[in-house]
Amino acid sequence: MAPPESLRLTFILALCVPPVFAQTASYTDDNPSVSPDGKKIAFMSDRDGDIEIYVMNVDGSNPRRLTHSPGRDAHPEWSPDGQKIYFQSPRETKLPQVFVMNADGSEPNRLTDNAGFTGVPLVSPDGKKILYMVNEGPSLEQVHWQIYLMDVDGRNQRRLSLSQANDQVPRWSRDGERILFYSNASGSDQLYVMDTHGSDRRMLTGGTYNNKDGTWSHDGKRIAFKSDRSGKWGIYVMNADGSTAKLLTEECEEFGHPVWSADDSQIFYTATRGGATRIWVISTDGGGAQPVK
Repeated sequence: MAPPESLRLTFILALCVPPVFAQTASYTDDNPSVSPDGKKIAFMSDRDGDIEIYVMNVDGSNPRRLTHSPGRDAHPEWSPDGQKIYFQSPRETKLPQVFVMNADGSEPNRLTDNAGFTGVPLVSPDGKKILYMVNEGPSLEQVHWQIYLMDVDGRNQRRLSLSQANDQVPRWSRDGERILFYSNASGSDQLYVMDTHGSDRRMLTGGTYNNKDGTWSHDGKRIAFKSDRSGKWGIYVMNADGSTAKLLTEECEEFGHPVWSADDSQIFYTATRGGATRIWVISTDGGGAQPVK
């Protein structure tokens, strides 16, 4: 059952942008993904003009471009052993499909060939399966997002969510037994969980506000997500059962894509200020928010 709207929120002030930091460049860094060893971040950026996949150290140093293809290469995700990166790209096809490449950007290989927009891949903790999204709607303007599952080599594709709503951004639990995602089945975007067969679907959040982009901590006890429940977007953390939501951030135009550090002590996320989107990091107690340069 979804937690009641009267659920008490614990607010912790952590300004998105310290006064000494000024956004000067116009490029966008988005969709951070932390490597399994916690040392690197894969992300998408248009800093060289086209949206491509990059990797950098967790402190923002040594950024390197991995992809060099026209179109939007996006949503990078590491394999559990850190040797490969999965991503979506429109290369070779009209609409994006799921690809995999070595962690240095070499040997890209397409795994799907679907009629609809296909992307946002995430590999299971055991490295054997991939969750991803497919738009089954008639166009990009009339979407019907559904969650799919396939073997890591692209075989045995099957749809998990059988919903008339939009089910989006699936994320594995750390034990590989559950899938976290968000859906507008209730009229607003809310976080749900289901098992790996697409059954036992349960809502974790509720209300008329929106909750998106959920991801489990490595210990499986907490979920980081974005919500507009306070009237503006922010990054929150709650218990894995949906209780005791805590706001970590505030005072930005937009937030998104929270991911946990390897030791669960920090959360990386994207924040937009002055029209520029950057990757940020904050302690899970809400302190020390700063940009990853």
